[in-house]
Amino acid sequence: MKCIYLLLLAVSLWSCSNNENKGSGTDTSTSKSDTVLTKTNEAADLDTVDVYFFQNAAYGGMTEVESSNKVLAVTLDSGVKAFAETMLTDHGNANEKLKALAASKGYTLPSMLPQSKIDRINRMEEMMDEGRNEYYMQLMISEHQHALDLFAQATRSKDSEIREFAKSILPILNTHYQHIQKLYTEFKKPKAEGGDDLLKLSDRKKQKG
Repeated sequence: MKCIYLLLLAVSLWSCSNNENKGSGTDTSTSKSDTVLTKTNEAADLDTVDVYFFQNAAYGGMTEVESSNKVLAVTLDSGVKAFAETMLTDHGNANEKLKALAASKGYTLPSMLPQSKIDRINRMEEMMDEGRNEYYMQLMISEHQHALDLFAQATRSKDSEIREFAKSILPILNTHYQHIQKLYTEFKKPKAEGGDDLLKLSDRKKQKG
């Protein structure tokens, strides 16, 4: 009888442990929540456009900072290096202001980029120096085009604080955009003057193995 009781107790304990293990597995919802805007129960009732602004402005800021950090660690181009340092300073400050503004409305910005944006940044790791510099500049042009549209729209927000924040950042973004366009034009000029890039330096990737 005692043996049966111990056997039943062991089965019961195993069952409980198994259920706990199922419940304590990798929680994909937690990692997914790091990539989206979240809000508290007391959050302000913002327009969908404002919520979209917060989330995508955060994505843009993180993309510009993370890609600049990555290129800054390896580039030998003085122009690219100077621009990347500007990105870290200006967008680092803007990101903190955006975070504080969102928090004042009861919202928490994403702390991580979606995988698609991470993959886009990490493509630089596959490239050689010149190709990586060119890719970074193209990425910065694309990101700033999107940011200019996003912040221009936010200057028409019904929320006065979001509106004023967007107005304060928009000139900085425009300066960045003009700077990177000029830098990219100068970067491409030798190729245009010298004809086709016969060595395909801008497309050359690291040799594996």
